[in-house]
Amino acid sequence: MSEQVEASTEPDVFDAWINLPYLPGEVTPDPAVVARFKRGNSAYEGGETIADVVAEMDRMGIAAGVLTKVPRDITPAYVHGTKTGEKVLRETCERLAQIQMDHPGRFVTSVGIDPRLGYEAAKHVRIAVREYGIKCIRIIPMFTGIAIDDKLAYPAYTAACDEGAVVSINVGVPGPMKPAKLQRTILIDEVALAFPELKLVMSHLGDPWISETVAMLIKHPNVFAMTAGWAPKYVPEEILTFAQRRNPEKLMWASDYPILSIERTITEGRALSLTGRAREGYLGGNARRVFGLPS
Repeated sequence: MSEQVEASTEPDVFDAWINLPYLPGEVTPDPAVVARFKRGNSAYEGGETIADVVAEMDRMGIAAGVLTKVPRDITPAYVHGTKTGEKVLRETCERLAQIQMDHPGRFVTSVGIDPRLGYEAAKHVRIAVREYGIKCIRIIPMFTGIAIDDKLAYPAYTAACDEGAVVSINVGVPGPMKPAKLQRTILIDEVALAFPELKLVMSHLGDPWISETVAMLIKHPNVFAMTAGWAPKYVPEEILTFAQRRNPEKLMWASDYPILSIERTITEGRALSLTGRAREGYLGGNARRVFGLPS
């Protein structure tokens, strides 16, 4: 076990994506994800608690992070997997808000919204932000069954923009056996054009459309990316070159715990070739500027 990192020797680290640990029996392990990430069923049934997460953050020198919960089920390939409705939303937000209260200064909170609900999704965004202090709305097209730029999602984007919330969207081929085309990176383009004041954070980097990911980062001032779902040593060189040479304020480190471990992702993240502002931004500065400080 590695020793706890001295905070004074490193940039103040911020994890842009930590999944809320699952309750026992809350979700069935997705065989495709289990096989791809080779962690057994631990991503779903590891028995971890939020206290375990905070202890691991302390051990690895992680100051704070975005704590995320997307209410969902494992479903067949073409069946949406997002749980919907105001009752589900409130139950999820209450869990997140309680954890935030129990661990002051550690977490920004993020909740999954089902954009297929149209105007009702916009109401859910307002409830999450105004009543529970949620700062980030998560949209995962592979689970909602509609594309990033589908017209049904525009009420949710509008509400997030009006409320000052960040929107984080999965891009690229998904791990679960779900359609990839819903998450093609270029679909971010028209959303960013329609909502220039809305901060959009692409998650999972958009493989195999990496050049499109870089193009969106270059083109749109309001578009960012996090390396969630990637062991940092495998992050494409195009992404690192962009962060080092083009714009050091766009790329964020994220563990995607527990799909990937905090220890592995931060150890590899610290070892990347990024230097100066690019390194400081990647390890925490950019996420803080986009998501804001924890309550």
